[in-house]
Amino acid sequence: MSNTNQEGWVAKLELNFSASQSKTFLSKREHIGPLAIQRPFYPEQGLCHLYLLHPPGGVVGGDQLSIGIKTDANSSALITTPGATKIYRSSGHKRSIINQNFSIDSNSSLEWLPMETIIFPGARSKFSTKFSLFGNAKVAAWEIHCLGRPAINESFNTGNLEFSFELWRDESPILLDKLIIDESELDNVVGLRGYPVYGTFIFSNASKEALDMIRSNQFLDDDCVFGATQIEDIVIIRCLARKTHLVQDFFREVWQTIRPLVFDREASIPRIWAT
Repeated sequence: MSNTNQEGWVAKLELNFSASQSKTFLSKREHIGPLAIQRPFYPEQGLCHLYLLHPPGGVVGGDQLSIGIKTDANSSALITTPGATKIYRSSGHKRSIINQNFSIDSNSSLEWLPMETIIFPGARSKFSTKFSLFGNAKVAAWEIHCLGRPAINESFNTGNLEFSFELWRDESPILLDKLIIDESELDNVVGLRGYPVYGTFIFSNASKEALDMIRSNQFLDDDCVFGATQIEDIVIIRCLARKTHLVQDFFREVWQTIRPLVFDREASIPRIWAT
């Protein structure tokens, strides 16, 4: 763990996936501080499955996390997390900073399917996520954020959050999404409309049929609402819910449906999701 920053600790993780004749392997792993991974495994022949471990003690104001993941040509990786990431209240005006950058080469694929991020009242955080696709690269990725702990009726009644979510292909922007949230935005009709949980799910190489399939979904009700749109070959789903598991269940259902269409593979559900 790096404590050179007196305002908090710094954690960094850099991963690079490459392809051999028989499988995708982890060709580079560099880390500083409390970001780690478990040993890669292969429940789907040559596709690499990996569990990423966030700091077990959670993140507080002044902490900085940086994650960089790259897939080389002809490689394929699926990454998830064994548990939720927790962002605790900040002391004073110190912010936690979480940066995630993904680079996906042509003829490669990445599935980024983490558990949710729980953001406690009083947190001041800045989140930045960027996906850079090249050529015919394929991606399926989601983010789920829970503001407060609705299971115990705890609301996000103080704090400040800044989110940036970007998707680029061949260095041209497809999606540039920014959101700033404080306690005044939760009930705003143009904000989160009183829903404490929201998620974004993107996947590439999508057909109009895939979009229509998602829009016809009957899984949801007033406790979990969504919208879906398509930009070029990218489908973007946004979801608002009363409980975290409603977004998780919906996204996982969509992923199982679209995976054969996008990745030409049947869904192989990560075992950690069942624990």
